[in-house]
Amino acid sequence: MHGEVLAEIPFIGTAIRLCKAADSVRDRAFANKLMRFVEHLSDISDKQKKQLKEKMLSGTEEAKKVGEALFFVLERLTDLDKPALLSKIFIAYIDGAVTAEELRRLSHAIDIAYSEDLMNLIAEEAAPSRAGVPENNSWMQYLVPSGLTRLRGPKTLDEIREEIYCEITPLGHALRKACPN
Repeated sequence: MHGEVLAEIPFIGTAIRLCKAADSVRDRAFANKLMRFVEHLSDISDKQKKQLKEKMLSGTEEAKKVGEALFFVLERLTDLDKPALLSKIFIAYIDGAVTAEELRRLSHAIDIAYSEDLMNLIAEEAAPSRAGVPENNSWMQYLVPSGLTRLRGPKTLDEIREEIYCEITPLGHALRKACPN
C-alpha cells in the first residue's frame, strides 16, 4: 500500500509529509506511532482499499472529522500498542461495522484508557451480567471514564444491600466488535 492509497488519505498523507521532515524526538515518536497504525492497514483487501478511498476522499464533513480525530489521537497516544487498536477500529469503520461517531468516541476512549484494561475488555469472554458478574473484574472500574464500561447498582433503596458492579457499555461492545480476538 506504500503510496498507493495511504498517501491519498488526507490525514495520513499530511502525517507522512510531517514525518519525513522529522528531526525532533517528538516528531520521531509520532512517526513511530503512525508507522504502527499504517502497518495494520497494509493487509486490507482490495475491496477495503476501494472503500477506504471512497470514504476518505469523499470530501464530506464525516471524512474530515474522522481524519482529524485519528490524527490528533495518534499524536497524543502514550502507548505504542494503541495505534494497532486505532487501526482495527478504522478498518471496522471502512467495513461499516463501526459508525463515524463510534470511531471518534472509540478513538477518544483508547486515548484515555490504560492499554492492559483495553486488552482485558477485548479478551473478556462474555459481557458480565448482573447475575453473573465475575469476581475478578476490578479492571473494569478504570474504564468507566472512557465510556467503555459503567457502574451499575440497585434501582431502589430496598435493593441497597446489592453491590455496585461494572458492565460493558454499547461503546465497549463496539470496541470488542472492532477488535475481535
